[in-house]
Formats: sequence, structure tokens, C-alpha cells
Amino acid sequence: MKTVDIVAGVLLLPVCIWVFYESQTWPMLPDMGDPRWIPRGVATCLLLATGLLLTRAFQGRSLKLDSRLESKDRNRVFWVTVLTGAYVIFVERLGFIATTVPYLFSFGLALGERRWLWLTLFAVIMPVAIYLLFAATLNVPLPSGLLI
Repeated sequence: MKTVDIVAGVLLLPVCIWVFYESQTWPMLPDMGDPRWIPRGVATCLLLATGLLLTRAFQGRSLKLDSRLESKDRNRVFWVTVLTGAYVIFVERLGFIATTVPYLFSFGLALGERRWLWLTLFAVIMPVAIYLLFAATLNVPLPSGLLI
């Protein structure tokens, strides 16, 4: 894992720097404040995580995997990838809430969660809360497609 951690860290460093550089060109809108703090905040968190990953790798304290992905875990990774790809394709067409609710429900099922009540509550409450926080309160536009 040491080599993988070093390669991942070296690849993520330019991404963080690029986000900082690219966000300088964002316009300052009069009613919105400084929009650069969101990408820069995410890039800062990613930069800190990358630094931790590289530090642990160079100290020889990389996390070890118990084993290679077996069929059950490999299937989970496959289905989560398919679900996420479908979500990215349909979120602009159908809307944020209309796609996020089934996505979160299916994501939980793919990861092995079988408590239907918990899955349903999570899949409904999270997108509504995110919508209320970002679209209604902070005026951050979310995808609004055919449905919502």
C-alpha cells in the first residue's frame, strides 16, 4: 500500500493546487459574497488528507488491506460505480431530489443495509435537508430537471 499511497498523494497535490489557481478567476457577485471559499475549503481538506497520507506512507505506517477484493466486495464496488454513473447522468435531467432519493436508497442496499425503514428515512431526509440548506437558505442552485 505504500507505493499506492505515494502515487495517490503525488497525483492529488496538483489537483489541489489547480483548484486554488482556477478559483481565483471566479467572479465576485454582489449578493453572494466570496464564492471561492467552497472549492478552496474542499481543496484545503483534500490537501491535509493528502499530506497525512504521504506522511504515513513515508513513515512506513500505511494501512494494510486484509485481502484482495473478493466476489461479494467486488460486486458492491461494481454496483456503487454503476449507481453513481447513472446518478451523474440523470441528476441534471430529472432534478436533485428526484434522483438523489433513489440513489441513496440503492446505495445503501448495495452496501448491504437491510433496515428498510432506516434506508427510506435516510434516502428522503438527507436530500430534502441538503436542498433546504443549499437551495433555499444559501441560494446555491441545485439541478432542477423535469421533476424537482
